[in-house]
Amino acid sequence: MTHLTELQYSMYADEALPPAEVKHVKAHISACKDCQLRFTAYSDEKRLIRNALSVEQLVAIPGVLPKFTKPVSLQTFALANVITGLVIWLAQFLWKTLFGEFVVNLFSWFAFPLPDVYGLLADTAFYLSQKGVTMIVTYLDFVAASLSILVLMWLAYSFRKARRTGNMTVNIVVNTGLLAVLATNVLIPEQAYALEHRSNKGLVTVEASETVDDTLVITAETIVIDGQVNGDLIAFARRVIVNGAIDGNLISFGKAVSLQGKVNGSVLSGANTLELNGAVVMNDFWGAAHLVTINGQSRIGRNAIVASELAVIAGKVGRDLYGFAESIELSGAVGEDVEAFVDGISLLGAAIVAGDLRIRTHDENKLQQAASATIGGEVEYVSRHAEFSDSNRYLSGKYYLWQVLRLVAALLAGILLLWFIPKLRNLTLGSGSAGVMTAGIGLVTLISMPIILLLLTVTVVGLPFAAIGLFFWLMLIYFAKIVLAAIIGRMVLSNTTIDESLPLTLLVGLVVVILAINLPLVGGIFSFILTVLGVGLMAQMVWAYTQTLNSD
Repeated sequence: MTHLTELQYSMYADEALPPAEVKHVKAHISACKDCQLRFTAYSDEKRLIRNALSVEQLVAIPGVLPKFTKPVSLQTFALANVITGLVIWLAQFLWKTLFGEFVVNLFSWFAFPLPDVYGLLADTAFYLSQKGVTMIVTYLDFVAASLSILVLMWLAYSFRKARRTGNMTVNIVVNTGLLAVLATNVLIPEQAYALEHRSNKGLVTVEASETVDDTLVITAETIVIDGQVNGDLIAFARRVIVNGAIDGNLISFGKAVSLQGKVNGSVLSGANTLELNGAVVMNDFWGAAHLVTINGQSRIGRNAIVASELAVIAGKVGRDLYGFAESIELSGAVGEDVEAFVDGISLLGAAIVAGDLRIRTHDENKLQQAASATIGGEVEYVSRHAEFSDSNRYLSGKYYLWQVLRLVAALLAGILLLWFIPKLRNLTLGSGSAGVMTAGIGLVTLISMPIILLLLTVTVVGLPFAAIGLFFWLMLIYFAKIVLAAIIGRMVLSNTTIDESLPLTLLVGLVVVILAINLPLVGGIFSFILTVLGVGLMAQMVWAYTQTLNSD
């Protein structure tokens, strides 16, 4: 049997066959099952195409076209520009004049002499060296005594329970183990640390004929090291001079630090002026100062990391040099690469950079190179990443909204706290040595509380106390700046008639605190200092309260 062609199927499905062929095709499809299936497929295809091309609803075209907008006249355009300029000028006037005067006057009300940063650091370190270790040891002794009392109470309870139940054997074994642990904690003497501490309000020296075989910690006004220190040297003073040899590391903070001897370890130093004059540092050098000077006779064995306003480097750096400064003057030799985050870098005289020089800037004029200076690798100008150059939180509306919410939350929390604990309203921040003592107590409290909580987690009994203590420690940190803000508010409004109003004084103080902790560059430092002072004030109040209870 001859089947129909593809053309016949398609034309029959589309009803396009001549009338003479329709009867023949229809009869063939009725008799042939294969052709019936193929014709059905063509019919389904035709139906799908027809449904796809059909338009169920036509889109109505509006009968009336919109009117053509008349262009703005030159007069209207000029008037709009004038009004816009006046608005911008008024905004600038209000910002620069009224707001500026408000801020200046506000801070002038709160004006007090700022202490010498390096002097305050040295005084704080001196106080901590005298009292801090004793306070921490006292806290640890208190924890140990509390644990011992809890163990004894548990022994008594378990012994009475064992007598009632008659199961004495197991309890004797368990209690014997607990007693052994308790005896170990009580009877073992304290560990002796290889640490020597010297402190003086004046001068502390290590003579040239003297050798210190331990790690040496010094707090003083002036420190002079002429002898040998076989351990690490940790020095806090206004002036630190190291002429001798240090077998370990040197950690020094002061107003002026001068290193002329040899350090077999690394150097970590912060000062107003930091000088290496013929010094030898076998490992890394980390220096942060207003002025960092490394003369031509100085040598650093490994890397040098310098953060300063001006860094003058004439000595030799064994490996890499990382410079974070406004300006770097390099006339010495760097064994490998130089990474410069600077506004300007100068390669003077016979400066040698054995590796690559990478400068984080777009401006090639930031590099000044003498004809005799050599760079062994490539000079690369690396653009700062987008988040460092483009991101500015002070231009974000969310930032100011968050600060307002932060202010409102702190105000409500502070009012509730000062209402529930009225003694916090009477706190005052002392000046001079009293202020340093408050800062020292706050710092020790912040550091020692996590240590105590960590020791409590060793036992199952101490876990609930550790959780409660962690909560109070976090609350202490949060409320520290709020309590200090109340004191600041009273100081600001001391000459007014509203200095006794708790909401107003707290609001003014919180505004000052939030402005201070959000200042660029130094905001984090202010936040830490305010937290330490607030914690110190509350710790002193608690201590005074316990002393009152004991006296009664």
